Amino acid sequence: MTVAQTAYGKVRGTPIADGVVTWRGIPYARPPTGGLRLRPPEPPARWAGVREATAWGTRALQPEPEPEPGLPPMDEDCLYLTVTAPAGAASRPVLFWIHGGGYETGHGADQAGDGAAFAASHGLVVVTFNYRLGALGFLDVEGERPTGALGLHDQIAALHWTRANIANFGGDPAQITVYGLSAGGKTVTNLLASPLTKGVIRRAAESSGGDHLKSRQQAQTLAGRFFRELGTTPERIRAVPARDILDAQMAIATPPRSSWIWRPSIDGTALTAHPVAAIADGAAAGIPLLAQTCSRECAYYALLAPDAAEQADRVLEEYFGAQARDKLLAAYAANHPDLDEGSLRVAVMSDERYVVRTGRLTDAQSAHAPVWRSRYDGPYTGASEDPALAPSEKLLDGAHGADGRGVWQGGEGLSGQLHDAWGAFVTTGDPGWARYTTDGREAMIFASPGGYPASDPFADVREAWAGLDWQPGPWWSFESAR
Repeated sequence: MTVAQTAYGKVRGTPIADGVVTWRGIPYARPPTGGLRLRPPEPPARWAGVREATAWGTRALQPEPEPEPGLPPMDEDCLYLTVTAPAGAASRPVLFWIHGGGYETGHGADQAGDGAAFAASHGLVVVTFNYRLGALGFLDVEGERPTGALGLHDQIAALHWTRANIANFGGDPAQITVYGLSAGGKTVTNLLASPLTKGVIRRAAESSGGDHLKSRQQAQTLAGRFFRELGTTPERIRAVPARDILDAQMAIATPPRSSWIWRPSIDGTALTAHPVAAIADGAAAGIPLLAQTCSRECAYYALLAPDAAEQADRVLEEYFGAQARDKLLAAYAANHPDLDEGSLRVAVMSDERYVVRTGRLTDAQSAHAPVWRSRYDGPYTGASEDPALAPSEKLLDGAHGADGRGVWQGGEGLSGQLHDAWGAFVTTGDPGWARYTTDGREAMIFASPGGYPASDPFADVREAWAGLDWQPGPWWSFESAR
C-alpha cells in the first residue's frame, strides 16, 4: 500500500528498496510567503484526490555558492516533509530528524538520506523535513510577536503534523524520538524546553547539540545590521523579494564565518525561558536523552577557515576578561601538553561551542529522566565519498558531524555500532551502555576499532569551565552579532 491518508488529503508514495516505501514532498504547513512571511506556520490547505508524493520538497533559501547536482531547488516555499517506512508497518517507533547547518543551510535529507537504512534495519518510520533558515527563519522583527524563532515554530509544526498523521504511515504516535545534529541537536534541546511540545516527544537524541540562542541585545543588533543591508524598514519586510532578503543576509557574512549568527531567540511562545534552565526545572521530565559530542568538533571549522583558532583569545576575553581567559588557556595547556597553540585553541573552541553546554544539559536532564552520554573519536564517516572532504579526511577524525553518516547509514565497524546504538535507543529507550548520572558520569567512547565505556571522560573540560557562564555569540567578530 503506497497511498496514505493525512488530515489534509491522500498521498501516494513509492517503493525505494526491498520492503521500504517513501512519501516525499508532503506539505506540513502553508507556504510561508507573502503575508505569511516571518509569521508562525499555518496548517496546509486541503487537497482533493491523491497527491503524488514522489519528489523531494523544495529546500529553504540558503547561501549556496554553486548548486550541487541532484539537490532539490531552493524556494521560500519550503515547508515540506518526507516519511519513509517499512512496507506494511503498523505501530512502529518513529524517528523524527532535524537537520543541521547552523540554522542557515541544509535540508531534511542531509546525512539521513531518505531514512531507508533505519526502516530496513530496525523497522523505524522516519520523518525528515525542511524548515525556514537564516533571516527568513530567525530574524527578530521589531514590534511583532512571536518573532526571532520562526524556524523553531516550523520544527514544532512538523512535529505536531507527525503526531497527528504518522499512524496512517505505520508509525506509533506515542513513540516519537526526536534526533538532530549540530543546529538540529541544539533544536532538540529547544524542543525539550518548549511548552508547545508537551506530551509529544517520547525520547530525544542529539549529536553536537547543547544550546545556542541569541540574547535580546544580539537580536536587536543583528536586526539593525540586516535592515541596513536590505535598505528598507521592518514594516516593508513582506514586500521585498525573497532573494533580496537572502542577499542582505549574505552581505553580513557567508559560511563558514557566518556560523552561529542566525539562531533562535526566546520569543515568549516557542521558548519562554533559557532551554537548559527550563530543563533543569523539569520541562522535559520523563523523556530519556542520548547526547553525543565529537572529540575534535571544531577541527571541521579550522579546516574551512584557517583563522578559526586565532579568534579564541578575543572571544574568551569578551566573555570573561583577560585574567579568566588566561587561566582557562593555562588549564588547557596543562591538560593537553601535546597540542600546539593553534590546536589548543581549536580544543577550546570545540568545548565552548559544544561539549561544555552538552555537559550542562545532560546534568540538568539526568535529575528528571534516564540520560546516556557518548563521544565519537572515529573517522569522518562518508568523507571519502565527498569531493570537498576527501582530500582532508584524516584531519577530520572526531570532527564536527563525523558521526552523522554512520548513525544514519550504518555499515562496518564504528558506523555499524553507532547505527545499532541509535536504533536500540529509538526502539527500546536504551542504547546499550551505563546511564549517565552526576555521580558516576559514565559514557561510551566510539573509537577505532570499537567502542568502550569510560568513567567521567569529560572531567577536565568540566573542571576547566566550572563557575564560568556566558552568552554565546558567533565565533567571528561581526557588527551584526555583538
